[in-house]
Amino acid sequence: MNPTRHDALGRPTTTVVALEAIAPSQMSVLRGLFQFYEYDFSEIEPAIVGDDGRFHHLENAPFEHGYFIRVEGNLAGFALVDRKASRVVEGETVWWMEEFFVMRRHRREGVGEQAAHLVIERHPGVWEVTQTPNNVAATAFWRRVLAPFAYEELEFDDPKRGLRPLQRFSTS
Repeated sequence: MNPTRHDALGRPTTTVVALEAIAPSQMSVLRGLFQFYEYDFSEIEPAIVGDDGRFHHLENAPFEHGYFIRVEGNLAGFALVDRKASRVVEGETVWWMEEFFVMRRHRREGVGEQAAHLVIERHPGVWEVTQTPNNVAATAFWRRVLAPFAYEELEFDDPKRGLRPLQRFSTS
């Protein structure tokens, strides 16, 4: 499922998307990518930049499994995955996409969709994915990504952020 891209001369090329597990020694690289992610996200939800000129919201982002997204071997984003209690089924533990980011250069090329499928394939079972309510682009993206899984569209009430869209699906 490699999306077709075009080079500078307009010739079709095939994009090779891969995941690379984030090693503990690579946390500084992930924190660097957080800056791009938080900057992009600041258009949707206001974020405060520290006196050091950096965003700090995600510095201690929880995750069990982290992946760098690579395109043609180059760093293109990240995905952070965790196991959590379901937001909609009491007593159930599900896979949860904590954070997912593809750099602007690689958007609308199928890179995010391909990367999301690679992450989901690595963690079979029940998943729940949610978005910030006013992030319509993210909601549309996840609906496209999850279409092959016959997901269920729900809403849950986040005590800190209010009602949020949620897609629930299973890979088994």
